[in-house]
Amino acid sequence: MGGAIEDLESIFGVLELFLLVIASISLIVAALGIMNTTLMSVMERTHEIGVMKAIGAKNRNILFLFLMDAGVVSGLGGVLGCIVGVITAKVISYGIYAWFNVEIAAIVEPGVLLGGVAVAVLVGILSGLYPARKASKMSPVEAVRYE
Repeated sequence: MGGAIEDLESIFGVLELFLLVIASISLIVAALGIMNTTLMSVMERTHEIGVMKAIGAKNRNILFLFLMDAGVVSGLGGVLGCIVGVITAKVISYGIYAWFNVEIAAIVEPGVLLGGVAVAVLVGILSGLYPARKASKMSPVEAVRYE
């Protein structure tokens, strides 16, 4: 009996490592997506950035604007991801019960959900740093002239 438990622990260890690798890759892809989206936002709003700087906006104001944009987008993505994750866990739990008559509870801890949203916002803000700095360093004259 002890060997079977050790085998299960080994299988779950490998499964946990596999899921960690998948989650890490997903986080990197999400970070690159947020960075790309924020860079496109900077490119599309170059003229607006120039006007804001021309009427007195400071570099930190522009930086904050784009960091908030990235943070809000990633925060909404984190909330949506948590909702989809909870629904998926409940559906899988129900499906296992319906097909195999084995009850597996889908336990959802609020702390884990909040942590997931916090990580999403943090990744979003960190991913938005480069585009936000690029926007804040623009010359007002060049930005207003940009079409």
